[in-house]
Amino acid sequence: MLDFGLALAHHILVFGLVAMLMAERVMMRIPTIDVRRLGRLDAGFGATAGLVLIVGAGRVFLGGKGWAFYETNPFFWAKVATFAIIGLVSIIPTIRFIAWARALKTDPSFQPDAADRRRVVAALGVEALLLVPLLGFAAAMARYPF
Repeated sequence: MLDFGLALAHHILVFGLVAMLMAERVMMRIPTIDVRRLGRLDAGFGATAGLVLIVGAGRVFLGGKGWAFYETNPFFWAKVATFAIIGLVSIIPTIRFIAWARALKTDPSFQPDAADRRRVVAALGVEALLLVPLLGFAAAMARYPF
């Protein structure tokens, strides 16, 4: 039953990550960005990513398949690497959101310039695209060895 609970929590958290990422992308397309809300959403994204890691570690070490299954599973390592790459790419928007929040404190009418917005939108797009192989690796991992 523990394995089921961890699996359920893991899946719900991952769906939450996807929802928050898509919400960030939508918010970046609005002509006037709500910088505070975007910052809170990004903080939630980071916290949820941390919970995904914690629950995922629980699945690996406390779940039904055990470490031996994951240790030699190339799709597990590909999934972990892809998640890490998404995390690294997500640093770009986070740094910009923090800078924008600081700018907003000094200028209440602050809005990021077009070039800065494009960089953030591009990074969020890369994150979204990397979800495809991440989910593929997760499905392959669960079925390994075929």
